[in-house]
Amino acid sequence: MNVSAGTPRTARFGILAMAAFLIALAFQFHTTNVGFAGPMAQRLWELRFKPDWERSALLQGGDVAGFVTFLRQQVPEDGKLILPPNFPLRPFAHVGYMQYYLFPRDIQNCGRDEVEACVRRIGGAKTFIMALPDFPPRALAEKTLRFIPYKDGMGVFAPR
Repeated sequence: MNVSAGTPRTARFGILAMAAFLIALAFQFHTTNVGFAGPMAQRLWELRFKPDWERSALLQGGDVAGFVTFLRQQVPEDGKLILPPNFPLRPFAHVGYMQYYLFPRDIQNCGRDEVEACVRRIGGAKTFIMALPDFPPRALAEKTLRFIPYKDGMGVFAPR
């Protein structure tokens, strides 16, 4: 018996193969949409109503948005925030990076070799020091400022 491309048996196989392909495609689309694309699209859609600094902080991941929001609440717009030295390189110690999130506050940082002198000369009713787990030296900062905790050793030292 000669089976050519036009026989019903071959046509049934082609229809079954196409149906299997379409089922697999529908399953893959559903899995991708429910597990990744759908939630991501929803999250991105909700971002359009947030201010630009908050959108950027949320897209950074981690707890950048939470800490930046905390700093914005604690440091007044006409205040000054002192950052740790930018060595080793880290985002929260970069003046330009933090200025974007905290504008119009005055953002400065201590030099790498002058941390203790920098902390000692901090003064003024609107001068704050960003607190990270390794900055500033706690005993020195607590002599003149009060610590307002955020979490995990992070926070801000504020005027008393």
